[in-house]
Amino acid sequence: MAITIYSFSATGNSMTTASRLADQLGAKLIPVASTKHLPKVTEDADTVGFVFPVYYGDMPYPVREMVSKMVFQPDTYVFICMTYRGHAGAAAKRMDQLLRTRGQKLSLAVGVSMPGNSFINPPEVDAEYLEKQAAHIAAVLPQIRSREVQDHFTEELLPLTPVGSPNNFRGIAADETCIGCGTCAQVCPMENIAIRDGRAVIGENCATCLACFHWCPVEAIWMSKQENIARRSKYHHPDVTLEKIAAQKRPE
Repeated sequence: MAITIYSFSATGNSMTTASRLADQLGAKLIPVASTKHLPKVTEDADTVGFVFPVYYGDMPYPVREMVSKMVFQPDTYVFICMTYRGHAGAAAKRMDQLLRTRGQKLSLAVGVSMPGNSFINPPEVDAEYLEKQAAHIAAVLPQIRSREVQDHFTEELLPLTPVGSPNNFRGIAADETCIGCGTCAQVCPMENIAIRDGRAVIGENCATCLACFHWCPVEAIWMSKQENIARRSKYHHPDVTLEKIAAQKRPE
């Protein structure tokens, strides 16, 4: 059984989850961001997984963009492993609907609770999620290995969520303390950030992944128009570095 896992990650929750799944399953691991400039993505494996964080009950836009240009083998077994702070929303049904436009369907959806990088958890809750990550991954492995099948089909036409298309609806922006170091541009999976006159300019082609916010070394980026979270504490998975996040954009 040949397995390929595609992962998308801004702060490391999904990166570490995908890496551990790939190690246990003997799977090839490919960052979603590395496929951005490919006209199509042809996948020959008979089992394909996608690991990504849930945004607003949906998959991140780069995942949607990649799946929309994928070519699968007939009868591919497709699974997703979602990381989330609260719940998965309708992400599985949205993925199933998207896969059906590519002649496939979603066979299995599993999840791993992790610290959020948007809204805020108490520190003790985040610490508990990190402590239990390995156990949660171990719990979903038998489902993947046995090729468990679930039904995620719905006839309801699910409308696009705020993250279903690229846009900076949250008003993410750099303030006057920006030093123009380019870290935000380095980690942006959408190539949406430019350094102009020594300051980061964040455009509208935004996936709302918040990598720019969490990796800014001088905390110059506001992540939201909502005052209670605009300056929330930075987060990244303790096993992940800036270099690992930036390296996801390198072509395979």
